[in-house]
Amino acid sequence: MVPVTTVLSLLGAAALWVRWRWHDRPDRSWWIAALVMTASAAIVACHAAGNAPAPFQFAHGAQVSPTTLSSPVTATMFFTLGLALLLSGGTRHAMVAQGIALAVLLLALLNLSGYLFRDTFLYRFLPGRGTSILTSAQAILLALGTLFLHPRGGLLAAVTGELPAARISRRLLIWAFVAPVLTGAATELAARYGLYDSGTALPLFIWTLAVLLLVTSWRFALKLLDVDVARSQAERELQGALRELRAEHDRKDIFLATLAHELRNPLAPIGAAAEILRHGGGQTPTERERIGAIVAAQTANLVNLVNDLLDMERVSSGRIALDKNVMDLREPLADALEQVRPLLARKRHDCRVDAMASPIHVCGDRMRLVQILSNLFNNAAKYTPPGGTIHVRVVLSAKAVAVTVEDNGIGIAADVLPRVFEPYAQAALTPDRAEGGLGLGLPLVKRLTELHGGSVTAHSAGAGRGSRFSVTLPLMMAAAPRAG
Repeated sequence: MVPVTTVLSLLGAAALWVRWRWHDRPDRSWWIAALVMTASAAIVACHAAGNAPAPFQFAHGAQVSPTTLSSPVTATMFFTLGLALLLSGGTRHAMVAQGIALAVLLLALLNLSGYLFRDTFLYRFLPGRGTSILTSAQAILLALGTLFLHPRGGLLAAVTGELPAARISRRLLIWAFVAPVLTGAATELAARYGLYDSGTALPLFIWTLAVLLLVTSWRFALKLLDVDVARSQAERELQGALRELRAEHDRKDIFLATLAHELRNPLAPIGAAAEILRHGGGQTPTERERIGAIVAAQTANLVNLVNDLLDMERVSSGRIALDKNVMDLREPLADALEQVRPLLARKRHDCRVDAMASPIHVCGDRMRLVQILSNLFNNAAKYTPPGGTIHVRVVLSAKAVAVTVEDNGIGIAADVLPRVFEPYAQAALTPDRAEGGLGLGLPLVKRLTELHGGSVTAHSAGAGRGSRFSVTLPLMMAAAPRAG
């Protein structure tokens, strides 16, 4: 390596280091890259003129022979590297800079291959007029450094990162470099040792390379197929999630509209009662009692609505705590029936209860069990026309007890049935809103039953054909029926 090439290498390495060290300050390295380009251009001009220009003359006026300077190929490579370093200062020209660096890399590799295939045209064409092995190695390193100044942008964006396409591209590029070199070296060595004549070497090399290219292409095509299948599956799942999100958004909109309506219903009588009192009404005890009853009843409706909302939020966030104790299931069953009895009487329903004569021991929170059962009874009473029939059955099995509430009411359509336990869904899906409510009863039943280690199911033969809800709870082992 001549001294001038050494200087060019040092300047290129300095420009590369400054560019990497202060990547956000491209103004700090542009002059080094410009100096590399200027010196390289002067060397090319020296070779073209046959003598050294002024910058390469010694102080005593002695001319420097072009043979003591870098070769034209070396000067061209360093000029091109300087241009790539100059353009790599911003992301806008990153792809151009990387393309130039890649061209220098390929030229240096071509020069090295000339040394590998001695006594060939390639050796006679390149090494004598090209670069030395050491200079080619330096050009390769500088080109790689310039190429990776922007590892996530430009040309390298396709081969960096952890995406499947990037991993496949990296392997393919490595194989694209390695396969021809190994194939060419093996073909040349085999011809040199007389395994076949030199005329056979080129066809054999081309055939071997074609086979390797076919196998490689087929292999990576299969990998790309797997990636496409996975992407298609992910797109289908994404579309399904988007549809579900839109449906959930629509249900919440309907739920909020229903909430506003349900809150306005009790507030209107309360406001009317307050207006009567403000204008001097309620002078007699009978009037005051009637106004007080209206306010109390509507306040109770508001409290129930708020309690449903709070319970749903606590259950959904996992912040609800159960006070579990061993108890007779018949006790919360009786309490739940007592709560719903006024609604049953008002709608003239015939309610039959088939309960066990002996205690049914379960472990649970009595208040929440009453809430589960009363919600089922209320649901059956509200959506059964006046004069309907409601049948409550308690069935024991070896390890569980099931409470089934069956009615002959309006039923549930087949497309609605799978979603009756979804939060916010009931406000949109309920066929009859005459009895009001937020539609959170069944979702609460499901969540609270699951917290007790049980399950709830819904069945209906269709709209107008009644419905059946079953709550199954774990039975205490001491209460299991005895054989015989």
